[in-house]
Amino acid sequence: MISKFLFTLVCAAPFALCLQSEPPVGSEPSPMEAFAKESSVHVVWSGEIGRLERGATKAVITALILGDSARQMRGVMIDLSNVSAKDRIYLDEEATERTRAAMVEIDDALARPGAPGGNACMGAREFWPLYDWPWNKFHELNVDFCGAEPNTALVLSGRGKDAAFTFAHMGPKDLATILVAAAEQLKQH
Repeated sequence: MISKFLFTLVCAAPFALCLQSEPPVGSEPSPMEAFAKESSVHVVWSGEIGRLERGATKAVITALILGDSARQMRGVMIDLSNVSAKDRIYLDEEATERTRAAMVEIDDALARPGAPGGNACMGAREFWPLYDWPWNKFHELNVDFCGAEPNTALVLSGRGKDAAFTFAHMGPKDLATILVAAAEQLKQH
């Protein structure tokens, strides 16, 4: 609340240049996260689809169907953890497909000459907050691929959160493969 007040105060100042869109990036639960938190919602079906693990850093990807008496919602739940942070991210089917497509975009970009290396990171336009996508306001998954061979890493984070979960020597295809498997499982249930 205070940060929103300060943002408003700074933006209202004469000659202030304010580029941040409202609401702030990652400030709202995703549609599936909001649905999951409703008291009448229960898990209709779930199944762990895959894991990414490097030391104490883990990402557990679970396909799930949530429901109440009026509707159902399908998607994935991603539990991220390391020694100092945890985050749970829900992606409905649309967000799951958008994230999978972004993994392909990153992987394709890495195959082109001039891809970032060294300490640089590469993401996808779907995760960039200045594009002002309608989904930027939601707490969903952001993904970056960092470094150059042999020191590469897949870096996952919850949009709007400070914690980063780094998976050394993994790439976008590792996550994309799990998301494809999750989508296939959801079609079967």
